[in-house]
Amino acid sequence: MVTAMTDAATATRETETPTRDLTKAEVDRFLFGKHITSCPVCGRFRSNCDVDIHMLTCERKSSSSTAPVNVLMIVCQNCGAIQFHDRSVIAQWLDCQHKVWVK
Repeated sequence: MVTAMTDAATATRETETPTRDLTKAEVDRFLFGKHITSCPVCGRFRSNCDVDIHMLTCERKSSSSTAPVNVLMIVCQNCGAIQFHDRSVIAQWLDCQHKVWVK
């Protein structure tokens, strides 16, 4: 399954996984928060319009793990380079960024 993301849309998942749905704004916040601000191949500065983001669910071929892998495929619109990021790692990072108010 490949789901293209837009600003207003969220990606849906077809299988039960601990990965929550991510919005395009959250993905952008992750990329900039982790200082992934340019394409590693062409060096073009990354902004909202410079990348296409797709949610993928992949089946593992190894017999040791049958759980599907949920990844983001990020494609540079300038040169076509592809990066993959684990969606569960992104969701964990975003959850850790929430401010906790202590009284």
